[in-house]
Parts: sequence; structure tokens; C-alpha cells
Amino acid sequence: MKFQIALAQIKSFQADPKKNLDQIQKICSKSEIVSHSNTIVVFPELSVTGYLMHDDIFELAQPTPQGSYCEKLVKIASQNSCFIVAGMPESSLPGLIYNTAILVGPEGFLGKARKIMIPNHSVFNERRYFRSATQIGILDTPFGKLGLQICYDIFSPEVTRAHAFLGAHTSICISASPGIRRHYFEAFIPSRAMENTINLVYVNQAGIQDDLIFWGGSEARNAAGKQIVKLKYNEPDFGVITLDTEVVRQSKHFVPTLRDVPPWMYSKLELESREL
Repeated sequence: MKFQIALAQIKSFQADPKKNLDQIQKICSKSEIVSHSNTIVVFPELSVTGYLMHDDIFELAQPTPQGSYCEKLVKIASQNSCFIVAGMPESSLPGLIYNTAILVGPEGFLGKARKIMIPNHSVFNERRYFRSATQIGILDTPFGKLGLQICYDIFSPEVTRAHAFLGAHTSICISASPGIRRHYFEAFIPSRAMENTINLVYVNQAGIQDDLIFWGGSEARNAAGKQIVKLKYNEPDFGVITLDTEVVRQSKHFVPTLRDVPPWMYSKLELESREL
């Protein structure tokens, strides 16, 4: 099966969902998307609100799928016959907020994935605001199973591997990574694709928010690790690609890493991690 994905590398407006949703609507109305129905348009981490909201997050976070952000994204998807992956702060029980990626389509809300790895080091203080997820982000879609992960999740090899083991042919990682982490991501992206024989699509924020410079550099790799597209550094950019699940099938035969991993390694890892 072949399907089309658009990488929408934007600079989000800080704490301004209206401007960001208008920006998302404008991009989804591009001819490259409208002329090819069922394109998956991928926006960065916290693209609906901007990454740096500070304490405004407590007013900006909304439930999904009941909130107005999700309703607006579904409307955009319906108007343009596309699917949208976007990031937003999700309110849950009172006082609980998750860093969430949602997937919507012309017919409505399809699912979500919450960020598992919450950074609280260097320039990051996400644990001040966000709770860590307790589930792997796997969604059943008209395109087959897709995995969703968010930024720092890609530092954990287990997240992408879980996507592959659970049947996803493509893992989508949305991100708000500043330039100090660029060399990590550019090493991990091809590695995660090849070691798990899975397509990997990475879409990052671009531009400046407060004192953070987001490096852009969004890209996609197929299951053999081949780079399909690479977007510009440090500024908004846009690219449309076609991915083929047949490449995933062939790669799994050529390098059968998932088949050859001994199951005892995971039980051992679980036991050892309890001591950390």
C-alpha cells in the first residue's frame, strides 16, 4: 500500500491557539494536499498552542476529543479531505495535563498518543506541567496501524520497537527540539528506522520561542533507512512524500531484527530496570 504524508514544519505562535489553528488550516488547504485526498499532514509537538506556554498551559489545556481544538482540526480535515496529526496540551482529571499527539480525519477523531518520556534536564522543565503516559501510542487507521511518539520518546529505543512489534508499519514522531539536541535526533532517526524495519517520519518545530531556537530539519526515512525527504534547518518548511508498506515487508525479510530478538531479553530488562 502506498500513502502520502505531508511534513508541515512550522513555527508555532506561543500561547495563541487561534493563530496556530489558522496556520494549520492554511497549510491543509495547499493544492498538494487538496488534490490528493487522504494525505496525512503532520505538524510538530504542541503545534496547536506553541511549545513554550509557561503557566498559561493551565488555561490552554483541553480534553480530547471533546475540546474545541479537536473540533476545529476535524473541521479542517473534513474541508480538505485529509488527515491531521497535531500536538496539544491535553487536560485529563483535575490537575493532570498530558503532552499529546492526536490524529483526526474527515470523519472525526481517530486516536491519540501521550508523551511517555518527560524531560526535566538541561533547558527542559516539562515535568512541571506534564504527566507521563502509561500506554504505547498505536492507532488503527485507514492506512493500517500507525505509531505515534513525541520528541524525547525517540531517545528510548523501546518506544519505536514497541510500535514495530505491535504491527505499525510507520512511526510518526512530532517534536519541539532546540538546536542543542539536533545531533542526537539526526543519529536516532535513521537508527530507529533501520533497527526496527519501520518507516519513520519526524516533524520538528522551527524558529525561535523565547530563548529556544528550534532547528527544524524534519525528515522521513523508509524501513531500509533511506532518507526520503529532508526539510530546511531553523525555518518553516513543507514537503510531501509517498511511503510504501511494501518496502517495510521487504526490509523485514532482508534484515529480520524483530524475529531474531530473543524474548528473554525483555523480561531481563524489566527486572533490571526496577533497580534503577
